[in-house]
Amino acid sequence: MTILSNIGEQMNNLYYSEKDNFFNKIKDYISNSNRELIIISPYIQINALDNLLSNCKAKVTIITTWKLRDIQLGTSELELYNYCKEKNIFLYLNQRVHLKTFINDYSSCLFGSANITFKGLALVENYNYELITKVEKLNIDSILYFKQILNESVLVNNEVYEMYKEKINELEDLPDTEEPNLIDIESRSKFLISALPMSWDIDELFQLYSSGFKTESKEKINCAIHDIVLYQIPLNLNYNDFKELLNERFFISPFVIKLLDFIDGEPRYFGRVKEWIQNNCEDVPVPSRRDLTGNIQVLYNWIVDLSNGKYQVDRPNYSERIYRVR
Repeated sequence: MTILSNIGEQMNNLYYSEKDNFFNKIKDYISNSNRELIIISPYIQINALDNLLSNCKAKVTIITTWKLRDIQLGTSELELYNYCKEKNIFLYLNQRVHLKTFINDYSSCLFGSANITFKGLALVENYNYELITKVEKLNIDSILYFKQILNESVLVNNEVYEMYKEKINELEDLPDTEEPNLIDIESRSKFLISALPMSWDIDELFQLYSSGFKTESKEKINCAIHDIVLYQIPLNLNYNDFKELLNERFFISPFVIKLLDFIDGEPRYFGRVKEWIQNNCEDVPVPSRRDLTGNIQVLYNWIVDLSNGKYQVDRPNYSERIYRVR
């Protein structure tokens, strides 16, 4: 898979540590991000991050790594979790991450060698030699790559934070043994809003998928890519194979299984389903019920379409109701 096919065109736009006001180049890029900013960096120091985000208006998602030795050395900081909670930032862990990048709404990115530390951003005298460049337009392969990293990452919650804190407190000396993997893909939460589909219509999803995600609607592209990555659908399937695999993987999702158990008990109105999802999702911060409206409408469409008549939606009063056909 080609990650950044136009990288060669960017080589004349390299920025070097202190020489090119490295920190301000990154901060200006962040300040011009209005919708969604994804930050991927193995090492993050809170004060350096706070300086970068001081003018940020976008919704921020961070993917980093926590390793016990790094935490002991201070190159990673556990209290980053509490900082992110306070700032309504989503914090994820991925122990395979080594790249450093800032992604603006999955349309462009800055990438390079610098971690978000005072040395990495040339904010101290003894700074690291680093460089960055900007890619003005990400192609589909690049977006899929970044989405896959996010999909394989683990959202940090209180339980994860306390587990790391306990492990650090147990250590007296820096360990010489192989770094333990406390978080892996199998242990991540299955009850996140990001574990639910986003595309409004499955047939339209297939059309985007089969056309190489070509449409004028950036929102539809983002939703389609999310769903293809979420359900791990390989490229170039025909319609029947596509829908069969999507059906199989949708209905084995733990979130969907648990929701259908709730629905199977009795018909559920829209407000009750919204309440159930809010009470059962493990997002930090928890989304508001108003924010969940679109997610539930999409869920209704997918459940009805993929269940082959097993579930239906009607509107006996003012609110939609989903139920299992007996």
